[in-house]
Amino acid sequence: MIRYHAVVVLLGLATGCHQKHGPPRVYVLNGLDIPVTVEITADGGDHQSLEVAAHGRATPEVSGMATVKVTTSHGDLISENKAQFGRPTGCKHIYSVMGAAAYVSEDVQYGTGFGTPTSDVGTGELTEEECGVSFAFIDPPRAVTADQYGPSGKNLRWLHYHGDGGWLVAVHELLDDHGPYASQRHGEAQRIVAAVVTHDPTNPGLAEVKRRLTQMGLVVPAAQQGNLLADSERR
Repeated sequence: MIRYHAVVVLLGLATGCHQKHGPPRVYVLNGLDIPVTVEITADGGDHQSLEVAAHGRATPEVSGMATVKVTTSHGDLISENKAQFGRPTGCKHIYSVMGAAAYVSEDVQYGTGFGTPTSDVGTGELTEEECGVSFAFIDPPRAVTADQYGPSGKNLRWLHYHGDGGWLVAVHELLDDHGPYASQRHGEAQRIVAAVVTHDPTNPGLAEVKRRLTQMGLVVPAAQQGNLLADSERR
């Protein structure tokens, strides 16, 4: 798993501001190279339909358990599964179509920092809860206000895309994992490839991905219609 640790120097005590938590709370990410329609039906009956562009994102208002149905612009089913969006809290809730969005949540260190910076990769996950996020899909400021009597630095959480955030970056990142969970991560990569093979078969990135899967001794997924999460529903 690739880790990133951004270090940003504190330029002054009052030359920036710390972004407070606030809406949006839920992010739907589409790392595929095709637009999709995402229908969210909460267990309470609320229903939302979102058009999410290729490499785009949407910010629906939803809480609790819901069914998420993803279709192509032609109405072909890509996936359908249950997802937990939690309750209104200070956390950000991510839903990534087929887990195909490449993103990371990491600490940005200001001044000397405070505590040990950490980094977590969300690539491959269908749903994720990211807590303590100060900057979500926006660039962090180069400086923040520091407490005159506090520590000489701080770490603030930054949620952002890895590279262009797309499926090709995600697949290579997952296949690069040779740790204890490599088998699971490689399976997540194959799931993403299955979606592309099925719904975007002329995608120019498929040739290099297929070569890499073959070199690694992994099965190249074949096109299959219907719910691509039917046999591996994850929350």
